[in-house]
Amino acid sequence: MQHANRPVSEIRQKINRVQQSSLLLQTTSTLDDVYTLLNQLSSDVLDMYPHIACRTQCNRCCKGTSMPTASPAEWEMVHDYLTRFYSPEDQAQLIERVRAYYNPNRDAYWQVHDTIQQAPDLQKLEQFKKVLPRLEATQCPFLVEEKCSVYMSRPAKCRAHGAFLFQLQDHVQLHACAEEVDKMEAYLEQQGSRKVTIPFWNPFEEKIINSYNPPGAVSTILPIWLVTHIQDGQLAPEANLLPDFEAFREHEI
Repeated sequence: MQHANRPVSEIRQKINRVQQSSLLLQTTSTLDDVYTLLNQLSSDVLDMYPHIACRTQCNRCCKGTSMPTASPAEWEMVHDYLTRFYSPEDQAQLIERVRAYYNPNRDAYWQVHDTIQQAPDLQKLEQFKKVLPRLEATQCPFLVEEKCSVYMSRPAKCRAHGAFLFQLQDHVQLHACAEEVDKMEAYLEQQGSRKVTIPFWNPFEEKIINSYNPPGAVSTILPIWLVTHIQDGQLAPEANLLPDFEAFREHEI
């Protein structure tokens, strides 16, 4: 590893924190706690692996096939941010951005939504490989002037991007865009082993879903959350954690 001349004690502290991520996760009692831990662990990993570009001005994870996903509780925090910090003009512009991407790509968005609901297995991964390219010409509606406009309330997967591994049965991969996955593979080949000090995303996702969401909670991509919260051309004043998604599937906005 390259640590940019950081003190050994600081490096060891970061390594210990990452290695104990599952234990630290058990100490969290709110979604805000989980977010704080995710932020710290992401910072630690990106310090230890400076070849990962996910702390630069890169925003590939906000575009195309990396469309951000949120559970209901995470969406509630985004919605709260919108109602508190987005002006009426900002909200109107947001709805226009959603409309511009959603209407011509509605079927693709719903295919991604349906794939998210599938059982977590390799078949799901293969389905994602088929449907995600259909979003290549889209981007997250919260990306404004190449920056996240809800950064302080962004979902957990956005915070974990580039700094966590995810496991699907026997398949383990860096939770990042294809470019960063390729860079990590090249790094591992040069290193001569596949050993890395990076936490797994899976237990964080499980805790968020099981501890902070209502029974029957459905996660989906942010554009669909927004579509379910547009009423008479405006952002709904309250977050609905269990919307009837099917009622919106056939409608343009």
